[in-house]
Amino acid sequence: MLLPLLLPRVRRFSVLLWPVLPLAMLTASAPPARPPHLLQLRLNGVPVKADTTYSRIEVSTGAGKVLTLAIARADAPDEQGLTILVDEFKPTPGIYRFKEILSGHVREAGYRVGDMSAESMACGVNEGEVRVTNVDAAQHLLTGTFRVVLCQTNVARSAAKRLVFEGVFHYPYEVR
Repeated sequence: MLLPLLLPRVRRFSVLLWPVLPLAMLTASAPPARPPHLLQLRLNGVPVKADTTYSRIEVSTGAGKVLTLAIARADAPDEQGLTILVDEFKPTPGIYRFKEILSGHVREAGYRVGDMSAESMACGVNEGEVRVTNVDAAQHLLTGTFRVVLCQTNVARSAAKRLVFEGVFHYPYEVR
């Protein structure tokens, strides 16, 4: 006896919920948001804003795959900025140390902004590393950190400054 009395109310209530239910189902099943692209740079411990329009990460697909990180400064986007080259790059997580000079690997970094120019090979000991912690081949995203030491090359050796660049990246890469 109660069912005939409740049925009109249930129908009226379900008509009101019908437009809301598909939206609730879509939002409940949506995949978690990916972290935004990130490119952080520090020079001698001081944060330097990176220009995400002109900065890029490239992975060549030819023999001896090369990873190139080219990070432009936001205050000098037309300048070369920091460039890090790592050959024999395998698109998997790993640590690529610069001190492996005798192995024949080309792992070096250079920096050019304004009248400042510096190279990792100019320091005597080629210190540095790139740590790749994640490679998302489907989304073309590379995640990791880097630390390189460069020495000025455009001044007398006695006046040359050591520059320590450190950074973090979660950034799309281009395949060349």
